[in-house]
Amino acid sequence: MRPHRQPVEPPPRLLKALTAGARSGSVVRINEVSLIPPAEGRKYWRIKTHFAGLTFDAKTGSTPGLAYAAYLDANAWLASMRAGHVGAPENEAAPLVEFVDSYIARRGPDGKWRERTQRDRGNDFRPLRDLAAKRNLMCRELNAAILREFIASAGTVNRGRTLLNITGTMLRFGRHAGYFTRDQADAVAGIRWVPPEGYIQQASRRDQAKAQVDIATGGNVLTHQQVADWADACQRRWTHGLALIHTCALLGTRSGEIRVLTASRDVADAGRGNFVALDRGEILIRHQAGTGKGPKLDLPKNAKIRDIIIPTAAPAGFNIWEWLPDRVEQALAEQEHGKNRRALIFPNGAMNVFEENNLRNRVWGPAAAEMGWRMEEYVTATGRRMALSRFTLHSLRDRYANTAIHEWGYTEEQLLQQGSWQDAETVRRFYSGTTDDTHSSVRRLHGLE
Repeated sequence: MRPHRQPVEPPPRLLKALTAGARSGSVVRINEVSLIPPAEGRKYWRIKTHFAGLTFDAKTGSTPGLAYAAYLDANAWLASMRAGHVGAPENEAAPLVEFVDSYIARRGPDGKWRERTQRDRGNDFRPLRDLAAKRNLMCRELNAAILREFIASAGTVNRGRTLLNITGTMLRFGRHAGYFTRDQADAVAGIRWVPPEGYIQQASRRDQAKAQVDIATGGNVLTHQQVADWADACQRRWTHGLALIHTCALLGTRSGEIRVLTASRDVADAGRGNFVALDRGEILIRHQAGTGKGPKLDLPKNAKIRDIIIPTAAPAGFNIWEWLPDRVEQALAEQEHGKNRRALIFPNGAMNVFEENNLRNRVWGPAAAEMGWRMEEYVTATGRRMALSRFTLHSLRDRYANTAIHEWGYTEEQLLQQGSWQDAETVRRFYSGTTDDTHSSVRRLHGLE
């Protein structure tokens, strides 16, 4: 439990006792805690108590409010010692809000979370934190009913499973750290997300896309023409929209990687961007931006850094070697004039890193809707209306994988290294697939078109 750092207004009777004690120099005794007032040669209140041969001894400020705050800490210490003495979790009296906050602040059970994971968990546990704050819950009061109410805040079954999984991890840590009993830590085993009446589980975006195109001829990978048309639609919304779409399709980069592409070696060396090494013909991927606004970058997904070869081919009609050198020169000039401090290749209007949601909402999302890719709307269990897109910015990794396999002749090992997929099975299951042209291409082989 974190100690009080701010004064706390004492109850009137206690304030009177503390004021009198300070005036007379007399020790104020409250239950088992001694509050020793300032005296000659000592400017601060001193708070002392004992339990089983152990001592709580704290110096605090000179005001009654600070003395009372330290008294509350001493009381909490006594409660913790008593709980541990009888085999109960020694931190069971800690506010549940404080436990959740400290768990997130320490970056999970092992302190290994990346910044993005830490932000995500803060959002994940916000409904539980709000419940705990509203009811002023202590850790010992956490039970299955409260956990069910928290899990019910999920809008879909998959979201519910995610919350159950991460909550189980947190409670097991809390048990080992002395906040919860074994029964409390195991409570999630008896809980599941329960869909409300009338709820229909939606398929994944990929499966929804399959259901909303001609099942006989529709594909799950963008054609080169679709890439080109989408790029044109993005260009009408943003200066670098066309180049962004084509670059992602040619490099297979993730959104967080492409958004921090920089023309500056110094920026890259400082860990603030992925460097465009034109002299080597490569893009040096070392980082990815998170979903928040902070300047700190994360490692790429799965911590797989890589050097992507800039292709010389232009399958969708965009020659990256004709565009990129000019853009690098332009970005460095912008930096020199103080407009683009990180010499970003794809900055937002304020010449900073484009936020992921902002890029989607302002550029590629509306362009995808213009292409007719917006799928049927559905409603989550919490009443939120959703409508996914048949293709997203991440879909360009599918296009990259298919181009590399079928047109550039990459081996499996080359593709995995350049695209940084987890394994070959992931590529086969999700990224290597058919396009809207695949069916007609077979017809052409047989002279039917």
